[in-house]
Amino acid sequence: MDTKRKQMLQGIINKHHLGALIFWRPDELVMTLGYMPLWGLSFLLYTADDRPVLFIPEAEPVDIIPTGITFQTFPWGNISCPDPWENLYNQMKLLLQQKNLQELPVSFIPSIGGSAPCRMAGEQPPLPPGLIAALNGVSRKGWVDVSSDLLNLYAYKTAFDIQQLTITHQISAIAVQTFYANAVSGNTEADIAAAVEYEVAKCVNMPQIHFARAWAMIQSGVNAAWGGTYNRTTGKRLQNGELVIMEIGICVNGYWADITRTAKIGDVSKSQHEIYDLVYEAQKSGISMMKPGVKMRTIDSIVREKIEAAGFGRFFKHALGHHVGFRYHDFGPLLSPGSDSLLEEGMLLTVEPGIYGEEINMGVRIEDNVLITDSGCMVLSSYPGVPD
Repeated sequence: MDTKRKQMLQGIINKHHLGALIFWRPDELVMTLGYMPLWGLSFLLYTADDRPVLFIPEAEPVDIIPTGITFQTFPWGNISCPDPWENLYNQMKLLLQQKNLQELPVSFIPSIGGSAPCRMAGEQPPLPPGLIAALNGVSRKGWVDVSSDLLNLYAYKTAFDIQQLTITHQISAIAVQTFYANAVSGNTEADIAAAVEYEVAKCVNMPQIHFARAWAMIQSGVNAAWGGTYNRTTGKRLQNGELVIMEIGICVNGYWADITRTAKIGDVSKSQHEIYDLVYEAQKSGISMMKPGVKMRTIDSIVREKIEAAGFGRFFKHALGHHVGFRYHDFGPLLSPGSDSLLEEGMLLTVEPGIYGEEINMGVRIEDNVLITDSGCMVLSSYPGVPD
């Protein structure tokens, strides 16, 4: 487990006099252990003695568990056990008793609005209806709410996280290259999406890559006019003189990138060139000002005002960016007009201005993932030799 993340977790436990923290969402397990579960039914009991135990279903492959992690199994996937969940709760209670922590409360995030997918992304098995109540009863002192501190964990990427996110963005470079290579007249939006997702899936054969998946959404020509409202791929064929947007979420080993690129198909008009260049320059002006201590709304306003000054303000319809890394959209304050939150070292944020509309019959968005460093920022999704 990453040393910095351990210190953060132990700090929360000490601050609130807890016996343990409990995590089970796939993004929480990636954040705490660097572990992406297969079934999405694993539970981490992070105890106050700094010796966490991971509880995994019997059906979970053990070769995906990071080395050095203590784990126990519970009989989910074993048809001979009528109630695997009661078995899990009893194991947790027993562990707290063995560690003399049963007289201290536990905490976890009861609700966060969903989670990142597990490796079995087609369908995560359902968690039991009484899960929250049962976890409240794991300790004799019950549950206390420290959700604010736990949710703040999402906003900080440790050195280990950054190392893993660098790998994710190396795979993202392959996706971006594939997009530009296939963004040609005659291909359908679906052709491009399939090519990108195929190339990312192939990366599982590469060193250090044990999971790689992409969700590419392609919108061309008039379809891209809706890029500020929704992203979807259709069977429409690309034509010369159009712009085409790729919005892509990529998950590698449980770590996420969220990137958008816009390509030009053949000869596009002068106005299309100008709008593309405006979005590009506006984004770069905002990124150039990103560093610790700057208000998030300030970055949004730098970009938004540049677009508004050119007469396209009404076509920029959404916030400038969000946290990313453990999920496609991490919890945390946005780069938006109403956000007084400050940029802090360790944050990873998207910066994604766009201009879209039926009136202009087109859409443009450029999105990068920007890491806040101790004195400035670094664009993880900047790929030398690949068009911006």
